[in-house]
Amino acid sequence: MKVGKLASAVCVFAALIASACAAPPAAAPADGALTTAEKVTLNLWVFEGEEAFLPELKKQFEAKHPNITLQITEIPEDQYTTKIDTALAAGAPPDIGFVYGGINRWLKAGKMLPLDDMVKSKGINLEDYNQGAMSLYCLYENKVYCLGSYTGAVLLFYNKDLFDKASVAYPSATEPMTIEEYAALAAKLTQKDDDPAKRIWGGHSPGAPYWFMDWVVHYSEDGRKAVGYVNDDDTIRMYETLAKMEQDGVAPAGSDMQTLSITDLLAQGRIAMAITDNFVAVDTLEKAGIRWGAAPPPVEKRGDKPFVITWTDAFGVFSGTRHPNEAMEFVAFLGTEGNALRMTTGNALPLNMKIAEESNWAGASEGRQETLAAIQLARPTIFVPGFYEIAGPLVDAYAAIVEKQSSPKQAMDEAAAAVQDGLDKQWETWEAIR
Repeated sequence: MKVGKLASAVCVFAALIASACAAPPAAAPADGALTTAEKVTLNLWVFEGEEAFLPELKKQFEAKHPNITLQITEIPEDQYTTKIDTALAAGAPPDIGFVYGGINRWLKAGKMLPLDDMVKSKGINLEDYNQGAMSLYCLYENKVYCLGSYTGAVLLFYNKDLFDKASVAYPSATEPMTIEEYAALAAKLTQKDDDPAKRIWGGHSPGAPYWFMDWVVHYSEDGRKAVGYVNDDDTIRMYETLAKMEQDGVAPAGSDMQTLSITDLLAQGRIAMAITDNFVAVDTLEKAGIRWGAAPPPVEKRGDKPFVITWTDAFGVFSGTRHPNEAMEFVAFLGTEGNALRMTTGNALPLNMKIAEESNWAGASEGRQETLAAIQLARPTIFVPGFYEIAGPLVDAYAAIVEKQSSPKQAMDEAAAAVQDGLDKQWETWEAIR
């Protein structure tokens, strides 16, 4: 899942901040004719792992724009931000790259160009795009900075045959269960057996659940407080409930998953429900030929709004580019033709929900129809700088509860204090960016 990490060396980050005002950003073109006949080479830095999509995207873009050559450099994801920071500090960024890891400090520092004029000139309707992914990556201070080609999401996937066997109703594609309801349902679906090969787990305990839940579960609405949220009664109970699923054998423990992924267990009929991402799940389940469904993930408590975390390959234009018009032309192509291309090179769900519906991405598949319905529940959430970097104490707290090293309250109280310390430092860093 490319939700990402924003770790980078302090010295490089300091250089980035210092250079933020070195040169004004290039002006975005105001009309639809973004490019000229000039021969141009655009440098695009991306993650590894797009062997099916990127070559075809390059081929089609260059065929439509014969004066532009797209030079693609693949970088391991865990090295990406460091490489970009180094290039920015040296004044030599690529023309195009990812807005990485949620609302990014590169946007605040003026290192990427707003695309509003291009979006307007191209007649691109941003409301057609998945709003969760757009808000998390591309929208900052009422300006748009990127577009993408696919929608990634975390959903609850389930094996319908196992539900039928247990005479249990399927989860709703639009109304989430609470954590307690999810755990109770998993218990009904569990079939214990002394032979591990015959055991069927009813559900999946996803560890510390910060990574798929609405961020207001762990943080205040202004994104500044963790104490009182990480360790409130509802959140403590949620961690305890998920841990108990492992302890009671209702969900597989880490030792049960040495050789198989959670999605493999689901496809093989060895687990009834799993919280995982759509990229892996849809492909694996369809290849397995089982009857499957999808639903929004569980929520903390009754009355909470459904929440689906979504993401995309958020491409933007660095302000240091010498070819802003051509670079924006590529982003426009990715956000339009590239969305349609996603469905023919891996059959991924486009970021543009209108294209997904008009092209009948779901077809006759009940699972895909439910996936599409659940993903369209995605909505904006609060802003928390360094959200993923400060989550380590939550992971440690969950492990301590599972292993009964401390009480749930003690574990979450300690986690709240540690997360708050990290959060305060992240806000100091964010506010120092100019």
